[in-house]
Amino acid sequence: MPTWKNAAARVWNGWKRKRVLSWFRPGAVVKNRYAIVKPIGEGSYGLAYLCKDRCAGDRLCVLKHVQPLRGGASRTEAVYSLETAMLDRLRHPAVPRLIDRFRYRGAFCFAMEYVPGLSLEKLLFEEERTFTEAESLTLLRRLLDVVADVHAAGIVHRDIRIANVIVDGERVSLIDFGLARELRPGTPDPVPDDVQDDDPMEKKLRRRIDVSSDFYAMGHLLLFLLYSTYPEVREERSWEEELSTLAPETKRLLRRSLMTEQPYASAEEMRRDVDDAILSCAG
Repeated sequence: MPTWKNAAARVWNGWKRKRVLSWFRPGAVVKNRYAIVKPIGEGSYGLAYLCKDRCAGDRLCVLKHVQPLRGGASRTEAVYSLETAMLDRLRHPAVPRLIDRFRYRGAFCFAMEYVPGLSLEKLLFEEERTFTEAESLTLLRRLLDVVADVHAAGIVHRDIRIANVIVDGERVSLIDFGLARELRPGTPDPVPDDVQDDDPMEKKLRRRIDVSSDFYAMGHLLLFLLYSTYPEVREERSWEEELSTLAPETKRLLRRSLMTEQPYASAEEMRRDVDDAILSCAG
């Protein structure tokens, strides 16, 4: 396509996106039901808004408008269908419950339960919360229980990270199933994701349609928690050098989840190692 046509397409798409965003501005009411309070998240596959559900006594909920940054209407519909199908299928207390799915002025939208609490991202970087080794392992154990149930339902999340884990006291929830897929060995991805990653190997490990991708992501999440009590240093070293005081059981857990040793094949395998690490810290 000629350069001027590419430029024109970008301008048109940008204008169209701004126009659509205006439909979901704070104060707007979508479908005569969902009163927009404020935007609460934006990713490669859409935008999320905190709303009041007028049909449920103004109970808080989340409205998601699916709008991938790349791809046309067919890709948008495929992404939308996959995510809503996953939420509808799970019906898990630690996963947002699907409330409604609909088209609004042609836009693909769905409403889901609002999950109270703060993401680990906000706890770590805004609240400056720190986690000891024992606290980190306990939180990981609670998250693993949720992930195990997701896997048992035949689904792999593929996007477990600190922004998608919500903590409310002892309750841990998992959100954002936009990249989730059914666990069907040998079946190609029905909607290959186009999320950019500076490290192709990192992306491959995180996006495999296999349970190991979630365990790999959880290993990185555990490192985030463990590093919250680690002093900032200028010299870059491996985590094993920097976190040298970790219990041997915790180090083994990290090596297996990060696939530098035999990777975990099931949540039950990982659960045993997490429990051993927790016991070693308690002792």
